[in-house]
Amino acid sequence: MSNQKMWIWEHQNYPLFTYDKNEIETLILETSKAHSLLEGMLKHLSNQDESSIRLENAIEEIMTTSKIEGEILQRSSVRSSLRKQIEKIDDHLSSKHTDNLAKIQNDANSYSQPLSIEKLHEWHYNLLIEGKYDTTQVTPGAFRDYDDMYVLSGDDIHTRVHYKALPKTEIKPLMDRYIDYCNNAQDNPLIKSAIAHIWFEQIHPYGDGNGRIGRNITNHILSKELRLDARYFSLSHSILKNKKDYYKTLEQTNRLNTNPTLDLTGWIKKHTLFINQAIHTTIEAIDKVIAKTKLYDAIREIKINDNQAKIVDMLIEGKINFATNALYRSLTNTNSVTASRHLTDLVKKGILRQAGGHQGRSTAYELNAKVS
Repeated sequence: MSNQKMWIWEHQNYPLFTYDKNEIETLILETSKAHSLLEGMLKHLSNQDESSIRLENAIEEIMTTSKIEGEILQRSSVRSSLRKQIEKIDDHLSSKHTDNLAKIQNDANSYSQPLSIEKLHEWHYNLLIEGKYDTTQVTPGAFRDYDDMYVLSGDDIHTRVHYKALPKTEIKPLMDRYIDYCNNAQDNPLIKSAIAHIWFEQIHPYGDGNGRIGRNITNHILSKELRLDARYFSLSHSILKNKKDYYKTLEQTNRLNTNPTLDLTGWIKKHTLFINQAIHTTIEAIDKVIAKTKLYDAIREIKINDNQAKIVDMLIEGKINFATNALYRSLTNTNSVTASRHLTDLVKKGILRQAGGHQGRSTAYELNAKVS
C-alpha cells in the first residue's frame, strides 16, 4: 500500500501557508475600491431602498449558501424569518429552520466579540437541529468524533474522492490555532477571509455543514473588519454562479500534488474575485434603484392616469421591457381604442417612445431615453 502523502494537512509545515502579495495586490486594490464605492452609494439611498437592498441580499445569501449544499429553501419562509430578525415583524410565514438560519446570518454579520469555538458550535447547532442530517455521523453543535471524513461526488463505481479531512485528534488543537488567526491576524481583511474560508474547509471539523459554517465565518470577518454589513452583498450567490470553478480551486489547493508548497495565492485570488463580483452585483442593483428614482422624479409632474401609471411603473421596475396595445389591454382591462389612445398620449408627453423594429400591429413602446 502506498504511503504517499496526498493532502495539504499532511505537509510537515502545515498550516504555515504562503501567498504572493504582488500577484494578488491589484485584485485586492480593485475589490477594496469597489467596496468603497458600494459604501458611498449606500449613503445616497433612501432608508426604504437601503433596507430593501439589505433584505434582498440577506435572502439571497441564505438561499444560495443552502443551495450550494443541495438544500432548497422556500423564499417566502426565508424572507419572513429575516423580517422577524431585522425588522422585528412576525408574519408567521417562517419555519423554525429558516428562523435559525436567519439568526445565524444576523449573528455572523453583527457579532463584534472575538470568534470562539463555542460560537461556531452554536451556529452549527442552529444550522442543523431543525434540518435533515445523518444522526449516526453528526451531532449538532459538536465536532466530529471519527477520522474517515471524505468529500465525495458521484456514486457506486463512479465515486470520486475530492478530499479527505485530517484525523479527529487534530481537530481541537488546529481549531484553537484557527480561532486565534481569525481573531488576531493582521492580514488584509480580504486575504484573511479567504484564508479563514479554506483553512476551515481543510479542517472540516463537523460531520456536516462545514461549507455553510465556513461561508458564515467569511461573512463575519468581512463585516467585522471591513465594517460593512456583508448582507449588502451575497458571496454565496457569486460562488453558486461559479460553483465548478469554486470546487476545482478548492481541490487543487488542498492536494499536495498540485500544491506542494502550501501556496494559497490562487485560492485568495479566486475568493477575492467572488467577493468582487458579489459587490459589483449589488452596485448594479443600486444603479437600477437610482435610475428608477430619477425616472420617477422626471415624470412626477407629468399628469397621467392610473392605468398609464401602472404600465410606466412596470417598465421602470423592469417587469416588462416593452408596452404593446395587447399587453396594455390585458394589464388594465381596457379596449384596443383606449389602449392606443393612452399609449399615444404617453409618447406625446415624452415618457414613452416607439421601439425600433416594432411597427403596425406589433408596435411596441419603451421608456424614452431622454426621460431616463
